[in-house]
Amino acid sequence: MAKENKNQILREAAGDFTKKASMLSSVLEIAIAGSVAGEDPYPNDLDIAIIVDSLDELVLVSKYARQMSKCYHGWEVFLFDKSLLYLGRVCHRRQCPSQSVDCCVPGCGDPPHLRIHSGFKYDEKLFLSSPFDILYTSFKESCLLARKGELGITGSRKYPVLEDVKIKCIICGRNFIFTAGEQKWYKGRGYSQPKRCPGCRENKYINDF
Repeated sequence: MAKENKNQILREAAGDFTKKASMLSSVLEIAIAGSVAGEDPYPNDLDIAIIVDSLDELVLVSKYARQMSKCYHGWEVFLFDKSLLYLGRVCHRRQCPSQSVDCCVPGCGDPPHLRIHSGFKYDEKLFLSSPFDILYTSFKESCLLARKGELGITGSRKYPVLEDVKIKCIICGRNFIFTAGEQKWYKGRGYSQPKRCPGCRENKYINDF
């Protein structure tokens, strides 16, 4: 997946999901949340929020969500009821329950394809402080955006635009480009910026191995 069009690809995946899910009678609103909605050019994942009036069609919602994996596996679909009570997430697995230890979490898979994450505690203000891009709503006004207003959340989290930097390799002395996408990946994992160029890094790995 080309780094420069990752945001666009994830938006297209969300759009395809919305086209299908919005036809279900139980689905009331669909929105992209987080980095993709915030126009981050190097998003790590695709977060989608759905408001439903029941979980009767969750099997189909799950099916449409899994189809996004053709474009990108790093997606999460957060489910809410009409009062914006957090219900859980859509499970990534085709079979529910599966043989995964995750399926042992109390409430997970009840109903099928509703995933409950162990140790996850939903924080409404934190979640709603994310940027939102409303893709579909059956309400006169977006329920998610209206709730943001009720909580007095006037802004959204910002995603800094990084630029490629040039680094001189401490081994071979050649300059190499540390891309903006790589910087975000390194920072997210707590790594410092590389001192060796990709070739010297690979040689070190081979020699160490």
